[in-house]
Amino acid sequence: MRHPKRLLQEYLDGQASPARAAVLQAHLSRCARCRSEAARERRQRARLNAFAVPEPDPVLRERIERTAHPADDGTPADYAHAPGTSRNRRRRFATATGVVAAAVGLVLSTAYLLGGWVQPPVTQQAAPGLADVWNDVTGGGRDDQLAPEQLAELRSRGWACPELASAGMAVAGARAALVDGEPAVIMTLEGEGASVNVYETHPASWSEETVVDGVSGKPVTEEGFILQEERPGRPQIWIHPQRPHRAVVASKRVTYTVEASSSGDVLNEAVSEISLTESSRLALHAREKAHGVWDRIKSGFTIMTGTGGQD
Repeated sequence: MRHPKRLLQEYLDGQASPARAAVLQAHLSRCARCRSEAARERRQRARLNAFAVPEPDPVLRERIERTAHPADDGTPADYAHAPGTSRNRRRRFATATGVVAAAVGLVLSTAYLLGGWVQPPVTQQAAPGLADVWNDVTGGGRDDQLAPEQLAELRSRGWACPELASAGMAVAGARAALVDGEPAVIMTLEGEGASVNVYETHPASWSEETVVDGVSGKPVTEEGFILQEERPGRPQIWIHPQRPHRAVVASKRVTYTVEASSSGDVLNEAVSEISLTESSRLALHAREKAHGVWDRIKSGFTIMTGTGGQD
């Protein structure tokens, strides 16, 4: 899919069909350019919603109410004998107030629609389902090289297989493997004179004690990793004081081990893009919990503003 600007607006307005919404969400998870455009649009909508509608003073409110009731001759009260300039001023005020109210209503209704979307089947799959997908696509082989078509199928069926385009990287190769007995995809990405290996697993159960370093296959807590970041709506980020080339990004749904050929910006950019992509997936999952009107609106706002809650 090319950069779908028109469809992206349809997606953000809540007008896309569930099938098209799922396709667009998959595109956003892989396209840094469109993801940035969607985040900018959501910020603008959030700012619009933050505008307060001014309350008219009592005298002005009384005048507005009088103009809403026609006089005996059918002419709106307070208009029949008012100068033309006063009539125009009232009309301009009424128009401006209506525009602001309509804008606020549009934002609220958009948030309500976004919050009520059903989670696309791809991101609803639990780890056992993704293990079945891995077996189906890879044939269950270990250390087998994966073709681009196999990577594309894994992505379409729930695996992330990140491309790291915003970090200036491109996929150089991928293979199927087992990490601590769990199905895994190991991708090698190259760009700007550096390379990055990304180990992706989807554990059947999750806790801090079971977050595994994909390189060693051992829990990060046993390997000496330190939890660097843990914020609502964002995955955990683990680093190791003696291994500056490696980091682990983990949530309840997926674990990525990122190993760069050199420390510094390459590793940081790769971890940042993976964390942002996983945050969007967590926000989608959080929508399933929205039931009431205000729950749906709040859930919709998390999508519009690019934030979300981790369950």
